[in-house]
Amino acid sequence: MSGEVVVVGAGPVGLLLALELVRDGVQPVVLEALPQPSNLPKANGIVGRAVPVLHSRGLYRALTGRRRPRPAPRFMYGGFAVDLRRLRDNPVYVLPVPQRRLEAVLAERLASAGVAVRRGHTFSGLSQDSSGVAVTVDGPSGSYSLRCDYLVGCDGAHSAVRKAAGIGFPGAVDDAVVSRSAHVVLPKGAVSSLTARLRAPGGPYRPYLFHRTPGGVFSFARFPGAPHLVTTLEWDASVDDSVPMTVGELRASLARVLGADLAVEPPSGTGPHVLRRAVARHSRIADSYQAGRVLLAGDAAHVVSGIGGPGLNLGILDAVDLAGRLAGGGPLDGYDQARRGPAELVLAHAAEQSALLGPGAEVEARRSSFAASLATEAGLRRVAEAIAGG
Repeated sequence: MSGEVVVVGAGPVGLLLALELVRDGVQPVVLEALPQPSNLPKANGIVGRAVPVLHSRGLYRALTGRRRPRPAPRFMYGGFAVDLRRLRDNPVYVLPVPQRRLEAVLAERLASAGVAVRRGHTFSGLSQDSSGVAVTVDGPSGSYSLRCDYLVGCDGAHSAVRKAAGIGFPGAVDDAVVSRSAHVVLPKGAVSSLTARLRAPGGPYRPYLFHRTPGGVFSFARFPGAPHLVTTLEWDASVDDSVPMTVGELRASLARVLGADLAVEPPSGTGPHVLRRAVARHSRIADSYQAGRVLLAGDAAHVVSGIGGPGLNLGILDAVDLAGRLAGGGPLDGYDQARRGPAELVLAHAAEQSALLGPGAEVEARRSSFAASLATEAGLRRVAEAIAGG
């Protein structure tokens, strides 16, 4: 069995990479360990330059029903509401679509192009030489091998392809912040029907922003087809991570952050609903995006603990760049250099946002300086470019 390119991972990055390859006349084989598409809540949308790219492939209309994307008038950065209307060429675009919907549309397009995702087929090893890569796969009917020109790991932060290729994944771990997120039902009347703002101590609070308080940070938002999603961030908070997360735990955290109880309740129905806690935030970039004929894209190449969903934007742009090179549109050895710089910038911007949201009096001075910069055209442009990614 053989294929020109074997793609491991059928998330948005792997599916788009395969679709781009077909578009350029290259035949991919897509392997996915999960037997069925996951319905777990993940990203709620795409923010940045990936949105016009998807539009150019006819995907924006397929996902939204709208003809074309328009620049976002506002967005958030480090707890600031950034008014982007002052920019004549605003680079920030938003595509509010659940990740599972994006994956479904990409998979449908791929199937229409004659490529079926091999679900339940797990990558288990590789060996390569100057002419290609031998890939070992554990499938539903047993183990088998594939021979391909190139192997691409789009299999996430714990990438088995990256590990098999011997590529390191250095970075930093921030364990000073505990993050909690859950879909909840807010108390009746807590959100204004006119302004959509949350009535709570120190408020009212606008949705889709991260609000800094003396007790920490919180946000709330509502996306189509789901209850409100509430998130809290607390610094220096002890937690037993072996105990499962509950809505009650989020409610207690929210009380500490807001300074008063907000009687949130678990949502009804089967979901899927978000209910997660993170006690460590990883920021990592692979030592190299390429080892011979093995390449990485998306979270397999970089993990960003960022606010505003920069990771998916970054991975989609990885896929488009790499597909063009695999199809002969540019040197493969330039891929690492082309995509490493944007990943490093995203990590730097994520660190800046975290610093702007942190506790302490020294952060107030940092926020005042940032606000002054944001009032200038150059400062606003810098932040817009950071949000847009690359």
